[in-house]
Amino acid sequence: MAVLDTVPGLDVSICIDGQPLEEYSEDEEEEVEETPIAEYQAAKTVRKYVESVSDKEFEVRIVLGTSFVLNYDCVLTPINIDGKRVIEPVIVKSHHSHLMRGSRILSDVVRKVEGVTRPAPGANEQVLLQKFRFAKIDTTADDSKLTNVKQDMKRVEEVGEIMVKIYRGGEAEVASKVTVPIVKLRGIGETVHEKALKGDAKSHSAVLGPATQLIEQSYVKSKKLDGDDYPIAIFKFKYRSRDALKSLLIIERSPSPEAEEEPEPEPGLRLDNLNPTQKTRLEQFLRELVNEGDSGRNTPNRTIKRERDESGGSEASRKKRRSGPPVTIDLTDD
Repeated sequence: MAVLDTVPGLDVSICIDGQPLEEYSEDEEEEVEETPIAEYQAAKTVRKYVESVSDKEFEVRIVLGTSFVLNYDCVLTPINIDGKRVIEPVIVKSHHSHLMRGSRILSDVVRKVEGVTRPAPGANEQVLLQKFRFAKIDTTADDSKLTNVKQDMKRVEEVGEIMVKIYRGGEAEVASKVTVPIVKLRGIGETVHEKALKGDAKSHSAVLGPATQLIEQSYVKSKKLDGDDYPIAIFKFKYRSRDALKSLLIIERSPSPEAEEEPEPEPGLRLDNLNPTQKTRLEQFLRELVNEGDSGRNTPNRTIKRERDESGGSEASRKKRRSGPPVTIDLTDD
């Protein structure tokens, strides 16, 4: 989970199949304008990379842990995906009184945001849920599409990032009539030229699944105590495929197999390295070898060859096999 040291107990994560994705630090520093607001927000920002998987649903999970001090009425958590404000969840302190004692949190307060809602026709106090999902960006290297590179770059400019801001909120007011905005998160759609992604290795966009799940939802209103420009924390998650993370050197590439080293040839024998005893034995061995060679030349009939028949056996071995008495094997039953 991404955490900010200045706000202990506050954790935000991106989850797939209910499990938080592994987070990787972003080493490059973000350029910051030299203004008080920009510098304040930069000091309150946590930036991480996470691995996105094609066609997988994901959720944003916000946790107020036991070390988080909640001494105000609400926690406002607007979420932007690919540069668009998609939903503004509110954690109301009074709704979790069983988990709290004063401003202390006794057990984690967890808010899971699976998607956005839209009105359900004919259903009172119920809405349809559209879940967040990662969609692969299709690319092409076709030179005929180069004329569209600038348009492609603009389309993907804000794609690939999930941002969650955390604000202190004032008293919650129940909103009886709320117009639910229709959020359009359609991803890239058309194929983009690969040069439009050069240097950024963007691999996915975020889309919304079909509106098939009917859920109950209530609405509250709360004002930001410190204004829009002063959240207590900002979490930015850049999502990329595993291959893209490797190309950006965010995670290590698989090491290539090392070539086996050829064994060094053994050094040749040097006679001058022998000690006197070894030299004496070597002379003896060579003398015997020369004598055996001379005696071999003087006795040409010393080696006896046995000619083998066509079946591969020698005459002596055939005679030996015939010399034994015959063996009778009784195959009848007792």
